[in-house]
Amino acid sequence: MKMQQITGTGKRESNQDFICIDKLESGASFFLIADGMGGYDRGDEAAKIVSENIFTFLNYADNINEQNIQQAVQKANLAIKQFNIKNNIKSGATIGGIIVNKNISHFFWVGDVMVYLVSKDKVLFQTKSHTLINSLLESDSIKEEKSLERYKHIVTRSISGKPSESSIGYQSIRFSEDDIFIICSDGVHNTISVEQILEYIKKGNGLQELESQFLKEAQDNYSVVTIAF
Repeated sequence: MKMQQITGTGKRESNQDFICIDKLESGASFFLIADGMGGYDRGDEAAKIVSENIFTFLNYADNINEQNIQQAVQKANLAIKQFNIKNNIKSGATIGGIIVNKNISHFFWVGDVMVYLVSKDKVLFQTKSHTLINSLLESDSIKEEKSLERYKHIVTRSISGKPSESSIGYQSIRFSEDDIFIICSDGVHNTISVEQILEYIKKGNGLQELESQFLKEAQDNYSVVTIAF
């Protein structure tokens, strides 16, 4: 397994993305990007709180499955609620993560951090972000594409202290050698396509060159984790 990661501020004043990569007690590999929510307070702290609470819960879970991952997110959601009450603020984060246990991968997400499974340059799976755009498209409420721009950054689910908005998306996938996983925050997938990321991964200094592009072009915080087998 070969893992690479980059993160940066883009044109923002601070980086409110948080990357957590670690091993669970079970031996499973844990990868997570938490993105502190724009327009809210202390997003960098919120992203770290969310990441640490999810990891801690799953570190002692008997099994890795959808139910336990949801419980981990609920624990993180409660921690954010307490953090917000204590500091009299609004804060929260969106997440995208992968847990790799032998040849099974568990994808989970809340909000608009994207997770991809790629095999032989073909995207076999990608998460569907919890955004207002996607909700409106599903309900056929938008007829014209130009109407989408105003809803671009509005998420319908997040870890921000509200249990009703913290339900995870989840998918378990059996993967093979040569498959690639990619996790990226919205500052990445709003700037370049997953196909472009793959082109960089193929190069010898792949993510370093990708970071050079983000330093020039990224308007938002950017974070990418790639895992190759």
